[in-house]
Amino acid sequence: MSWLGSSWCIVGAYILVSILTLILGSVEVARRRGGSEGHLWPAFWFGTTILLLAMAVGRAGDLGGLLADFGRRQARSEGWYQTRRSLQAVVVGSIAAVWAVAVIVAIWRVPERRRRYLPPALLVFTLVCFAGIRIISLHQIDAVLLRRDLAGAPIGIIIEHIVLLAIVTASLTMLVSSLRRRRSKPAAADATDRRSSAPQPPVPSSEPG
Repeated sequence: MSWLGSSWCIVGAYILVSILTLILGSVEVARRRGGSEGHLWPAFWFGTTILLLAMAVGRAGDLGGLLADFGRRQARSEGWYQTRRSLQAVVVGSIAAVWAVAVIVAIWRVPERRRRYLPPALLVFTLVCFAGIRIISLHQIDAVLLRRDLAGAPIGIIIEHIVLLAIVTASLTMLVSSLRRRRSKPAAADATDRRSSAPQPPVPSSEPG
């Protein structure tokens, strides 16, 4: 499984997941243009597609490594390189706090009609926060994510693959649920039509005989 640690493997994973979200958005747009009632939210899927593609480009160009190197150079030139880890720890803690608050608020405040988007939305947000923590490049975190491996692949990349797989699973689950609701509605409508077309028993007369 060492091939999972390849940079092009993780870039390909991002691209494949972005293609899936693009397809989901396109299918929903086609349904709505055809006059069908929509169950998915095209803007969500297209926004997710753009975000995942941007992350794929960043992964392909090692943008995270470039930003981390830039930060180190700035720290050396400005004279705070020796104390950078305390600042990095604060930023990492802030990202973790923002993630926790966002998850709690989303679970608490998202309207019922949008709750089905919570799993993929929170997973995508988790992936973004994870990328931010990785870019900060705190030594203690890098020691775990980059310098330790599982089956020949760095743990950090394994985590990215797991989150991307979870996004795929959540997205496909939403699609299947949408199709089931779509099929159940015509069946319910047919049952209503059959009941309305059935002959009604005569109403007894209330006039005296």
